[in-house]
Amino acid sequence: MVDRVNEPANEPMREYFPPTSLDLCTTNFRGKYWVRRAGVLLLACLLLAAVPAGGYQTPLDVTAVHDAFVLGQRNDQSTGDFLAPYIKEMNESRSDLHVAEIEILTPFAQVVDDSRKNTAGYTEQQAAQKYQQVGNTILVNVTLMLPAVYPQAANNNGKDTSKDAGASDNKQNSMAASDSAAGNPPSGSATSSDPAVSKPTPGNTEKAETANAEKAADTAQAKSDLRPENFWQSFQFYFKQNGKNVPSKALHDKAIYSTATKDKPAVLDGAAVWIEFDAKDVASQDTVIEVTTPDGKTISATFDLKKLR
Repeated sequence: MVDRVNEPANEPMREYFPPTSLDLCTTNFRGKYWVRRAGVLLLACLLLAAVPAGGYQTPLDVTAVHDAFVLGQRNDQSTGDFLAPYIKEMNESRSDLHVAEIEILTPFAQVVDDSRKNTAGYTEQQAAQKYQQVGNTILVNVTLMLPAVYPQAANNNGKDTSKDAGASDNKQNSMAASDSAAGNPPSGSATSSDPAVSKPTPGNTEKAETANAEKAADTAQAKSDLRPENFWQSFQFYFKQNGKNVPSKALHDKAIYSTATKDKPAVLDGAAVWIEFDAKDVASQDTVIEVTTPDGKTISATFDLKKLR
């Protein structure tokens, strides 16, 4: 007798049904869905990579140097929009010497700035070489302007003299009133019957104001001509994070001159002071740049390095 225990049981035969058009459409739809989803995830990853994760980028890889170089070479509205948060114009009260601008440049912004200044014949290889030479540094540029550029401020040395002028006029009017009450005209003044007395006219007043403004400008220009190029050494510069000053690595300056004309030669208008810091000493956080003027005034600008690249 044959043992059939190990033999498989008889199974019914499975029928083959070819896929319908509905099945094919469903499979195709699912494939396209996953492809679209993968594309969205890839795009999100690229966008996250383009935004600095919690601070400015250092060191720069090859892709970052390429992006910075291309952005600088465009030198258009997008370039200006990118660099706008890196510079702040100062609107402090008028003084003899003006802190006009305070600028901070991260390593990425430095490559962009160099590229936009050298659009003719400047190559990406040159940009990469310069970055390697400079290294990972933070640059601060403080632009100082002399009073010749602001003649109105030089006229009163930054002081509001309207109160003093008003007090002087009131004093003179009081003296004139007391003299008139005593029947005596003020000393050194003419009487109303004197034919030499003439009433001021609007035209004469405008001419007098114009003459005073021109005189103030000439005086300011004379001060500028006599001021040495190292006038900026009378200023003090501070780079502060968490209330502590970060030591600088190097300091450079460049004199700013006006454009010479046929009538006037180029004169000293101000100076640009560049202060260099090691990036490893600078954290990605709020940074305060302070400038103390020779007369003791403090001008400051705050930059959030977490939001800069």
